[in-house]
Amino acid sequence: MSALPLDGIRVVELCTGAAGPTVTKCLAEYGAEVLRVESRRRPDTHRGGANRARWNKSPSFVKLHRGKKSVTINLQTARGQALVLDLIRASDVVAENFSLGVLDRWGLGYERLRAAKPEIIVISLKGLGHTGPHAHHITWGPNLLCLFGMTHLWNFPDADVPTQEARVQHPDFMAGVAGAAAVMAALLFRERTGKGQFIDAAQVEVGANLLGPAYLDAIVNHRDPRPTGNRRPGAVPHGAYPTAEGPERWCAISVEGQEAWERFRAAIGDPPWSSDPCFATPLSRERHADEIDRLVGDWSRNHTRQQIMGRLQAAGVAAASIQDVDDLFERDPHARARGLLVELNEPEMGPVVTEYPPVRLSETPAQIRAPAPVMGEQTGQVLRGILHLTEGEIEELAAEGVLD
Repeated sequence: MSALPLDGIRVVELCTGAAGPTVTKCLAEYGAEVLRVESRRRPDTHRGGANRARWNKSPSFVKLHRGKKSVTINLQTARGQALVLDLIRASDVVAENFSLGVLDRWGLGYERLRAAKPEIIVISLKGLGHTGPHAHHITWGPNLLCLFGMTHLWNFPDADVPTQEARVQHPDFMAGVAGAAAVMAALLFRERTGKGQFIDAAQVEVGANLLGPAYLDAIVNHRDPRPTGNRRPGAVPHGAYPTAEGPERWCAISVEGQEAWERFRAAIGDPPWSSDPCFATPLSRERHADEIDRLVGDWSRNHTRQQIMGRLQAAGVAAASIQDVDDLFERDPHARARGLLVELNEPEMGPVVTEYPPVRLSETPAQIRAPAPVMGEQTGQVLRGILHLTEGEIEELAAEGVLD
Protein backbone atom coordinates (compact mmCIF):
# COMPACT_ATOMS: atom_id res chain seq x y z
CA MET A 1 0.00 0.00 0.00
CA SER A 2 1.25 3.52 -0.83
CA ALA A 3 2.32 5.90 1.89
CA LEU A 4 -0.55 8.00 3.18
CA PRO A 5 -0.79 11.58 1.85
CA LEU A 6 0.03 13.22 5.18
CA ASP A 7 2.81 10.87 6.30
CA GLY A 8 5.54 13.00 7.89
CA ILE A 9 3.16 15.79 8.96
CA ARG A 10 3.01 16.37 12.71
CA VAL A 11 0.05 18.10 14.35
CA VAL A 12 -0.23 19.46 17.89
CA GLU A 13 -3.84 19.34 19.09
CA LEU A 14 -4.85 21.83 21.78
CA CYS A 15 -8.56 21.13 21.74
CA THR A 16 -11.69 20.35 23.65
CA GLY A 17 -15.16 19.31 22.50
CA ALA A 18 -15.66 18.02 18.96
CA ALA A 19 -14.85 20.63 16.30
CA GLY A 20 -11.07 20.79 16.73
CA PRO A 21 -10.70 17.07 17.42
CA THR A 22 -12.64 16.33 14.22
CA VAL A 23 -10.06 18.33 12.23
CA THR A 24 -7.19 16.32 13.66
CA LYS A 25 -9.05 13.00 13.40
CA CYS A 26 -9.41 13.57 9.65
CA LEU A 27 -5.72 14.48 9.36
CA ALA A 28 -4.68 11.40 11.35
CA GLU A 29 -6.70 9.11 9.08
CA TYR A 30 -4.66 10.34 6.11
CA GLY A 31 -1.32 9.82 7.81
CA ALA A 32 -0.57 12.79 10.09
CA GLU A 33 0.95 12.17 13.51
CA VAL A 34 -1.38 13.90 15.96
CA LEU A 35 -0.14 14.79 19.44
CA ARG A 36 -3.15 15.50 21.63
CA VAL A 37 -2.08 17.67 24.55
CA GLU A 38 -4.43 17.21 27.51
CA SER A 39 -4.33 17.41 31.29
CA ARG A 40 -5.54 15.33 34.20
CA ARG A 41 -6.26 18.62 35.97
CA ARG A 42 -9.07 19.52 33.56
CA PRO A 43 -10.06 16.58 31.35
CA ASP A 44 -12.14 17.09 28.24
CA THR A 45 -15.86 16.40 28.55
CA HIS A 46 -15.65 13.76 25.81
CA ARG A 47 -12.82 12.12 27.77
CA GLY A 48 -15.18 11.87 30.74
CA GLY A 49 -14.60 15.12 32.62
CA ALA A 50 -14.18 14.69 36.35
CA ASN A 51 -15.29 11.03 36.19
CA ARG A 52 -11.90 9.27 36.12
CA ALA A 53 -13.59 5.90 35.63
CA ARG A 54 -14.69 7.06 32.16
CA TRP A 55 -11.42 8.61 31.00
CA ASN A 56 -10.47 5.63 28.86
CA LYS A 57 -13.96 4.24 28.28
CA SER A 58 -15.92 7.08 26.71
CA PRO A 59 -17.50 6.15 23.34
CA SER A 60 -17.44 9.73 22.04
CA PHE A 61 -13.75 10.05 22.92
CA VAL A 62 -13.00 6.79 21.11
CA LYS A 63 -14.69 8.14 17.98
CA LEU A 64 -12.99 11.54 18.03
CA HIS A 65 -9.47 10.51 19.01
CA ARG A 66 -8.69 7.20 17.35
CA GLY A 67 -5.22 7.11 15.86
CA LYS A 68 -3.83 9.95 18.00
CA LYS A 69 -1.21 10.13 20.75
CA SER A 70 -2.04 11.48 24.22
CA VAL A 71 0.55 13.71 25.91
CA THR A 72 -0.35 15.06 29.35
CA ILE A 73 1.03 18.56 30.00
CA ASN A 74 -0.28 21.06 32.52
CA LEU A 75 -0.57 24.29 30.56
CA GLN A 76 -1.20 26.25 33.75
CA THR A 77 2.54 25.99 34.44
CA ALA A 78 5.32 27.97 32.75
CA ARG A 79 7.33 24.82 32.09
CA GLY A 80 4.30 23.16 30.57
CA GLN A 81 3.81 26.09 28.22
CA ALA A 82 7.50 25.92 27.28
CA LEU A 83 7.20 22.19 26.56
CA VAL A 84 4.24 22.76 24.24
CA LEU A 85 6.11 25.53 22.44
CA ASP A 86 9.01 23.11 21.91
CA LEU A 87 6.59 20.52 20.50
CA ILE A 88 5.18 23.14 18.14
CA ARG A 89 8.68 23.99 16.91
CA ALA A 90 9.00 20.33 15.94
CA SER A 91 5.57 20.23 14.25
CA ASP A 92 3.80 21.44 11.11
CA VAL A 93 0.28 22.27 12.29
CA VAL A 94 -1.43 23.45 15.47
CA ALA A 95 -5.17 22.92 15.91
CA GLU A 96 -6.93 24.67 18.79
CA ASN A 97 -10.49 25.48 19.79
CA PHE A 98 -10.25 26.84 23.32
CA SER A 99 -12.20 29.99 24.19
CA LEU A 100 -10.97 33.16 22.55
CA GLY A 101 -7.90 34.52 24.34
CA VAL A 102 -6.92 31.36 26.24
CA LEU A 103 -3.81 30.58 24.17
CA ASP A 104 -2.71 34.22 24.32
CA ARG A 105 -2.87 34.08 28.14
CA TRP A 106 -0.64 31.01 28.02
CA GLY A 107 1.85 32.76 25.79
CA LEU A 108 0.90 30.53 22.85
CA GLY A 109 -0.96 32.96 20.61
CA TYR A 110 -0.39 32.93 16.87
CA GLU A 111 2.17 35.75 16.81
CA ARG A 112 4.27 33.95 19.43
CA LEU A 113 4.00 30.67 17.52
CA ARG A 114 4.89 32.32 14.22
CA ALA A 115 7.94 33.93 15.83
CA ALA A 116 9.01 30.51 17.11
CA LYS A 117 8.38 28.80 13.76
CA PRO A 118 7.50 31.06 10.81
CA GLU A 119 6.20 28.22 8.62
CA ILE A 120 3.74 26.92 11.23
CA ILE A 121 0.09 26.50 10.21
CA VAL A 122 -2.42 27.29 12.96
CA ILE A 123 -6.13 26.54 12.67
CA SER A 124 -8.23 28.14 15.37
CA LEU A 125 -11.89 27.09 15.53
CA LYS A 126 -14.26 29.33 17.42
CA GLY A 127 -18.03 29.32 17.55
CA LEU A 128 -18.24 32.83 16.11
CA GLY A 129 -14.74 33.33 14.77
CA HIS A 130 -11.99 35.69 15.92
CA THR A 131 -13.54 39.01 14.94
CA GLY A 132 -16.86 40.80 15.33
CA PRO A 133 -18.80 42.12 18.33
CA HIS A 134 -19.84 38.66 19.57
CA ALA A 135 -16.53 36.84 19.10
CA HIS A 136 -16.14 36.33 22.86
CA HIS A 137 -19.59 34.80 23.31
CA ILE A 138 -19.71 31.34 24.86
CA THR A 139 -20.86 28.81 22.27
CA TRP A 140 -21.54 25.10 22.02
CA GLY A 141 -22.84 23.08 19.09
CA PRO A 142 -26.52 23.38 20.11
CA ASN A 143 -26.68 27.14 20.60
CA LEU A 144 -24.89 27.80 17.31
CA LEU A 145 -27.78 26.12 15.52
CA CYS A 146 -30.04 28.86 16.88
CA LEU A 147 -27.89 31.65 15.48
CA PHE A 148 -27.76 30.62 11.82
CA GLY A 149 -31.42 29.56 11.52
CA MET A 150 -31.36 25.80 11.85
CA THR A 151 -33.40 25.75 15.05
CA HIS A 152 -36.06 27.91 13.41
CA LEU A 153 -36.36 25.61 10.38
CA TRP A 154 -35.88 22.22 12.11
CA ASN A 155 -39.50 21.82 13.12
CA PHE A 156 -43.05 21.15 12.01
CA PRO A 157 -45.07 24.10 10.68
CA ASP A 158 -47.75 23.83 13.37
CA ALA A 159 -45.36 23.38 16.32
CA ASP A 160 -45.99 25.53 19.40
CA VAL A 161 -42.34 25.69 20.47
CA PRO A 162 -39.03 25.61 18.57
CA THR A 163 -36.77 22.60 18.67
CA GLN A 164 -33.80 23.08 21.00
CA GLU A 165 -31.27 21.41 18.74
CA ALA A 166 -30.57 18.78 16.17
CA ARG A 167 -28.64 16.23 18.20
CA VAL A 168 -26.05 15.63 15.49
CA GLN A 169 -24.60 19.10 16.26
CA HIS A 170 -23.92 20.00 12.65
CA PRO A 171 -21.58 22.97 13.32
CA ASP A 172 -19.06 20.95 15.35
CA PHE A 173 -18.56 18.10 12.93
CA MET A 174 -19.03 20.05 9.70
CA ALA A 175 -16.57 22.69 10.92
CA GLY A 176 -14.12 19.88 11.65
CA VAL A 177 -14.33 18.48 8.14
CA ALA A 178 -14.12 21.95 6.56
CA GLY A 179 -11.21 22.76 8.85
CA ALA A 180 -9.29 19.66 7.78
CA ALA A 181 -9.71 20.68 4.13
CA ALA A 182 -8.42 24.18 4.97
CA VAL A 183 -5.36 22.73 6.71
CA MET A 184 -4.54 20.59 3.68
CA ALA A 185 -4.88 23.65 1.41
CA ALA A 186 -2.51 25.54 3.72
CA LEU A 187 -0.03 22.65 3.58
CA LEU A 188 -0.07 22.77 -0.23
CA PHE A 189 0.45 26.55 -0.12
CA ARG A 190 3.38 26.10 2.26
CA GLU A 191 4.90 23.45 -0.01
CA ARG A 192 4.91 25.98 -2.88
CA THR A 193 5.92 29.10 -0.93
CA GLY A 194 7.47 28.02 2.36
CA LYS A 195 4.95 30.21 4.21
CA GLY A 196 2.70 29.19 7.08
CA GLN A 197 -0.58 30.88 7.88
CA PHE A 198 -3.39 31.39 10.36
CA ILE A 199 -6.83 29.83 9.67
CA ASP A 200 -9.75 31.60 11.35
CA ALA A 201 -12.62 29.07 11.36
CA ALA A 202 -16.07 30.15 12.59
CA GLN A 203 -18.35 27.19 13.22
CA VAL A 204 -21.48 29.30 12.82
CA GLU A 205 -20.41 30.22 9.28
CA VAL A 206 -19.89 26.59 8.33
CA GLY A 207 -23.40 25.91 9.58
CA ALA A 208 -24.76 28.87 7.64
CA ASN A 209 -23.35 27.39 4.45
CA LEU A 210 -25.71 24.44 4.91
CA LEU A 211 -28.72 26.74 4.57
CA GLY A 212 -27.79 28.52 1.36
CA PRO A 213 -31.08 27.77 -0.47
CA ALA A 214 -33.14 29.12 2.44
CA TYR A 215 -31.10 32.31 2.57
CA LEU A 216 -31.40 32.77 -1.20
CA ASP A 217 -35.17 32.29 -1.03
CA ALA A 218 -35.32 35.14 1.45
CA ILE A 219 -32.94 37.42 -0.46
CA VAL A 220 -34.16 36.78 -4.00
CA ASN A 221 -37.84 35.94 -3.50
CA HIS A 222 -38.41 38.02 -0.34
CA ARG A 223 -39.99 35.03 1.41
CA ASP A 224 -39.37 34.24 5.03
CA PRO A 225 -38.40 30.54 5.13
CA ARG A 226 -40.65 28.66 7.54
CA PRO A 227 -40.48 25.19 9.11
CA THR A 228 -41.87 22.55 6.76
CA GLY A 229 -41.57 19.36 8.81
CA ASN A 230 -41.13 16.44 6.42
CA ARG A 231 -42.53 18.34 3.43
CA ARG A 232 -40.52 19.45 0.41
CA PRO A 233 -41.80 21.80 -2.32
CA GLY A 234 -42.43 19.90 -5.54
CA ALA A 235 -42.35 16.47 -3.90
CA VAL A 236 -45.54 14.62 -2.85
CA PRO A 237 -45.58 12.15 -1.24
CA HIS A 238 -42.53 13.13 0.77
CA GLY A 239 -42.10 11.98 4.34
CA ALA A 240 -41.95 9.05 6.76
CA TYR A 241 -44.69 6.44 6.40
CA PRO A 242 -45.86 3.66 8.76
CA THR A 243 -45.12 0.02 8.08
CA ALA A 244 -46.39 -3.44 9.00
CA GLU A 245 -43.59 -3.74 11.58
CA GLY A 246 -45.29 -1.55 14.17
CA PRO A 247 -45.42 2.03 15.45
CA GLU A 248 -41.64 2.46 15.74
CA ARG A 249 -40.76 1.29 12.23
CA TRP A 250 -41.06 3.74 9.35
CA CYS A 251 -39.99 4.08 5.74
CA ALA A 252 -39.07 7.37 4.05
CA ILE A 253 -40.48 8.00 0.58
CA SER A 254 -39.81 10.92 -1.76
CA VAL A 255 -41.64 11.36 -5.07
CA GLU A 256 -40.46 14.47 -6.90
CA GLY A 257 -41.83 15.40 -10.32
CA GLN A 258 -44.31 13.85 -12.71
CA GLU A 259 -42.15 10.99 -13.97
CA ALA A 260 -41.40 9.82 -10.45
CA TRP A 261 -45.12 10.01 -9.64
CA GLU A 262 -45.98 7.72 -12.56
CA ARG A 263 -43.30 5.25 -11.48
CA PHE A 264 -44.58 5.38 -7.91
CA ARG A 265 -48.17 4.70 -9.01
CA ALA A 266 -47.08 1.66 -11.02
CA ALA A 267 -44.92 0.34 -8.18
CA ILE A 268 -47.79 0.35 -5.67
CA GLY A 269 -50.19 -1.29 -8.15
CA ASP A 270 -51.99 1.73 -9.63
CA PRO A 271 -54.69 1.92 -6.93
CA PRO A 272 -57.88 3.72 -8.06
CA TRP A 273 -57.18 6.76 -5.88
CA SER A 274 -53.90 7.45 -7.69
CA SER A 275 -55.76 8.33 -10.93
CA ASP A 276 -57.92 10.96 -9.20
CA PRO A 277 -57.72 14.21 -11.23
CA CYS A 278 -56.94 16.04 -8.00
CA PHE A 279 -53.57 14.26 -7.98
CA ALA A 280 -52.78 14.70 -11.68
CA THR A 281 -50.05 17.36 -11.48
CA PRO A 282 -47.25 18.23 -9.04
CA LEU A 283 -49.05 21.43 -8.02
CA SER A 284 -52.37 19.68 -7.42
CA ARG A 285 -50.64 17.00 -5.39
CA GLU A 286 -49.05 19.67 -3.19
CA ARG A 287 -52.51 21.11 -2.57
CA HIS A 288 -53.74 17.65 -1.48
CA ALA A 289 -50.58 16.52 0.34
CA ASP A 290 -52.39 15.60 3.57
CA GLU A 291 -54.80 13.34 1.73
CA ILE A 292 -52.01 11.68 -0.26
CA ASP A 293 -50.01 11.11 2.92
CA ARG A 294 -53.01 9.33 4.44
CA LEU A 295 -53.55 7.14 1.36
CA VAL A 296 -49.86 6.24 1.05
CA GLY A 297 -49.83 5.39 4.75
CA ASP A 298 -52.80 3.05 4.24
CA TRP A 299 -50.75 1.23 1.59
CA SER A 300 -47.41 1.23 3.44
CA ARG A 301 -48.94 -0.26 6.61
CA ASN A 302 -49.31 -3.56 4.77
CA HIS A 303 -45.60 -3.91 4.01
CA THR A 304 -42.29 -4.02 5.85
CA ARG A 305 -39.66 -1.33 5.49
CA GLN A 306 -37.47 -3.53 3.34
CA GLN A 307 -40.38 -4.51 1.12
CA ILE A 308 -41.31 -0.86 0.56
CA MET A 309 -37.76 0.20 -0.09
CA GLY A 310 -37.07 -2.74 -2.40
CA ARG A 311 -40.22 -2.28 -4.46
CA LEU A 312 -39.90 1.47 -4.88
CA GLN A 313 -36.18 1.49 -5.52
CA ALA A 314 -36.67 -1.17 -8.21
CA ALA A 315 -39.07 1.26 -9.88
CA GLY A 316 -36.65 4.19 -9.63
CA VAL A 317 -38.38 5.91 -6.72
CA ALA A 318 -36.40 7.26 -3.76
CA ALA A 319 -37.22 5.26 -0.61
CA ALA A 320 -35.24 4.18 2.43
CA SER A 321 -35.86 2.18 5.56
CA ILE A 322 -35.60 4.41 8.64
CA GLN A 323 -32.99 2.43 10.54
CA ASP A 324 -31.89 2.37 14.14
CA VAL A 325 -28.37 1.48 15.23
CA ASP A 326 -29.12 -2.25 15.41
CA ASP A 327 -30.46 -2.18 11.85
CA LEU A 328 -27.28 -0.54 10.61
CA PHE A 329 -24.90 -2.70 12.58
CA GLU A 330 -26.64 -6.05 12.28
CA ARG A 331 -28.91 -6.10 9.25
CA ASP A 332 -27.71 -3.62 6.62
CA PRO A 333 -26.05 -5.58 3.79
CA HIS A 334 -24.85 -2.44 2.05
CA ALA A 335 -22.98 -1.11 5.09
CA ARG A 336 -21.39 -4.54 5.51
CA ALA A 337 -20.38 -4.79 1.85
CA ARG A 338 -18.84 -1.30 1.89
CA GLY A 339 -16.88 -1.99 5.07
CA LEU A 340 -18.50 0.97 6.85
CA LEU A 341 -18.04 -0.55 10.29
CA VAL A 342 -14.66 -1.59 11.66
CA GLU A 343 -13.65 -3.06 14.99
CA LEU A 344 -11.00 -1.49 17.21
CA ASN A 345 -9.51 -3.09 20.29
CA GLU A 346 -9.51 -0.29 22.85
CA PRO A 347 -7.02 -0.74 25.73
CA GLU A 348 -9.63 -0.63 28.51
CA MET A 349 -12.94 -0.98 26.66
CA GLY A 350 -11.94 -4.01 24.62
CA PRO A 351 -13.44 -4.52 21.14
CA VAL A 352 -15.58 -1.61 19.93
CA VAL A 353 -17.21 -0.98 16.56
CA THR A 354 -16.73 2.37 14.87
CA GLU A 355 -17.15 3.79 11.38
CA TYR A 356 -14.53 3.74 8.65
CA PRO A 357 -13.53 7.12 7.13
CA PRO A 358 -16.21 7.95 4.56
CA VAL A 359 -14.09 9.03 1.56
CA ARG A 360 -12.20 6.27 -0.29
CA LEU A 361 -9.04 7.20 -2.23
CA SER A 362 -8.02 4.56 -4.77
CA GLU A 363 -4.25 4.82 -4.18
CA THR A 364 -4.00 6.11 -0.61
CA PRO A 365 -7.14 5.11 1.29
CA ALA A 366 -7.51 6.44 4.82
CA GLN A 367 -6.51 4.21 7.70
CA ILE A 368 -7.43 3.95 11.35
CA ARG A 369 -3.94 3.11 12.51
CA ALA A 370 -4.53 2.84 16.25
CA PRO A 371 -7.31 3.00 18.84
CA ALA A 372 -7.88 6.11 20.93
CA PRO A 373 -5.12 6.59 23.52
CA VAL A 374 -5.54 6.27 27.24
CA MET A 375 -4.82 9.40 29.24
CA GLY A 376 -1.14 10.30 28.84
CA GLU A 377 -0.30 7.02 27.10
CA GLN A 378 2.45 8.46 24.89
CA THR A 379 3.77 11.24 27.16
CA GLY A 380 7.13 9.62 27.83
CA GLN A 381 7.50 8.43 24.24
CA VAL A 382 6.93 11.94 22.86
CA LEU A 383 9.15 13.72 25.38
CA ARG A 384 11.99 11.29 24.75
CA GLY A 385 11.60 10.82 21.02
CA ILE A 386 10.70 14.34 19.88
CA LEU A 387 12.07 16.65 22.58
CA HIS A 388 14.99 14.34 23.49
CA LEU A 389 14.47 14.69 27.23
CA THR A 390 16.27 12.31 29.56
CA GLU A 391 14.52 10.07 32.07
CA GLY A 392 15.79 12.31 34.83
CA GLU A 393 14.32 15.41 33.21
CA ILE A 394 10.98 13.67 32.69
CA GLU A 395 10.90 12.53 36.33
CA GLU A 396 11.62 16.09 37.46
CA LEU A 397 8.77 17.47 35.33
CA ALA A 398 6.40 14.83 36.69
CA ALA A 399 7.38 15.63 40.28
CA GLU A 400 6.64 19.33 39.68
CA GLY A 401 3.14 18.54 38.32
CA VAL A 402 4.04 19.69 34.80
CA LEU A 403 2.92 16.36 33.32
CA ASP A 404 -0.41 16.16 35.18
